[in-house]
Amino acid sequence: MARGKSTVAIAASTDAALEDLRAPLDARLSYEQVDVVVRRALELDQSEQALKKIVQPTDWVAIKPNIVTSPSHDCSYWYNGVAHPGQVTDLRVIKSLIGYLIDSCRPRRISIAEGGAEWQKATEPDQEDGWTVSFPEFDGLSYVGIVEEFEAICPGLVDIVDLNCDEIRFLPVPDPFASGVGPMQRVGQEMRPPEQFGRSAYVPDTGELREGYHIPATVLDCDKLISVPAMKTHTCATTLALKNYVGILPTHPSGVVRKHNIHQGDFQKGFLDLFSYHPADYSLIEGFWSTEGNGPQWGDNIRHNVVVASADPVAADAVCSEVMGFNAQDIDYLHLAAQKRFGTLDPEEIEVVGNSVEVVMRKFKLAAGRKGVAFAARGNRSWMVRNGTEEWLRLDSEERYIDLARFFGEYAAETACAAVEVRSGKMQCGSLWASAAGKMRVLLNGQTVVEKEQGSGHEFAEFKVDVELAEGINRLEVQVEPCEEGMGFTALLCDADGYGLRDIEYRLDS
Repeated sequence: MARGKSTVAIAASTDAALEDLRAPLDARLSYEQVDVVVRRALELDQSEQALKKIVQPTDWVAIKPNIVTSPSHDCSYWYNGVAHPGQVTDLRVIKSLIGYLIDSCRPRRISIAEGGAEWQKATEPDQEDGWTVSFPEFDGLSYVGIVEEFEAICPGLVDIVDLNCDEIRFLPVPDPFASGVGPMQRVGQEMRPPEQFGRSAYVPDTGELREGYHIPATVLDCDKLISVPAMKTHTCATTLALKNYVGILPTHPSGVVRKHNIHQGDFQKGFLDLFSYHPADYSLIEGFWSTEGNGPQWGDNIRHNVVVASADPVAADAVCSEVMGFNAQDIDYLHLAAQKRFGTLDPEEIEVVGNSVEVVMRKFKLAAGRKGVAFAARGNRSWMVRNGTEEWLRLDSEERYIDLARFFGEYAAETACAAVEVRSGKMQCGSLWASAAGKMRVLLNGQTVVEKEQGSGHEFAEFKVDVELAEGINRLEVQVEPCEEGMGFTALLCDADGYGLRDIEYRLDS
């Protein structure tokens, strides 16, 4: 990523600049209204990385929407017998974006590129698929119809590439920004039971790192790639510009690769591996039709007429997650993406233009997944730990569960302690979600707030207690004993719904 602050633009249907086209954030909009909001978001970005500045006349631009499902097929689009347009990118946004590219920086070629997950390209002329079907909620538009419309204006400029049928190349996972981080996903990584450890809990260093992936040639060869997802919730929190890359992994006719392979390990690391092959040059996230609750494909449709635009995909996803009510610092995949230098997660390095997050924020309902365990705060991952009465050591954990048995190994004592400073910018009330494999005692500022007297195994958020943080430094200490299932704990400072507390910083004392 380029140095300097990352600009993230937020436009909404309530903006005064829309004049007579203004509408409430949850109103059903016309194409004219959608178009003006999209163009406003793109124009609000006046940075050197603005879309109209980075796209050159000689460029081949690939636009990557989310078309995971389609009304043409019996799939999740019709979950519970109801249409779910919030699962996919609004076609009006794609049409508006193409028009903007033509008007502001006209490249030599524009391709709409996607590999549908729950539908396949039709083989018979009388069959419909995700490319040919009309979406009633999106003014009856179809992708084929959009291409035909622009063909009449700019012959040969706009086309469709079905990534499921594109030429594929097998390549190792690259490190495009010299982060020192190569492949992330481990095939066959051991997953801890969600009901005991929460969502996305994997045992570190189990399984084998992927050698690489089969990637469509269009993704590798296009000059600029624009990620255009809808706002949706997921068990990993949100699915936006970064996770949109799951759709580039084809279900290829050759049979050598299948899209579901991405779920053979930690899928967050999987889609970041895919993102590495051609990080998005620009991200445009829309909420005209969105999904909240049990997303990404079983949630509820909502309308949130907000568009987020940025050349920094991490900043875009972070700001958009905040717009959706999440604490971006809680989201694992954003931390991992920042490690690979895809962009910044540091609020001090992000400049939001247009609307503030607070003005357009809507708290999306959390996703619970198929096993009913909802997304929850990431928690502190760095602790000072002590084995029995030995010296204090630093433990950095990849996962929310602090596995002391694994850290100390065969030298684990009958008791262990972990401690961290919590610096709060204000006095605030919150909740402590705590659990441990064996016996546990949790102290906040020297006062016992949780005590588990039986070594009955780890159960996620077994204890939920109200706590109060003082302004300034607070000390959180966890004392544990082992049991047959191991020795470790989870301790999350969050609100009653599981969102991480804001305006706090974890620090290791000396």
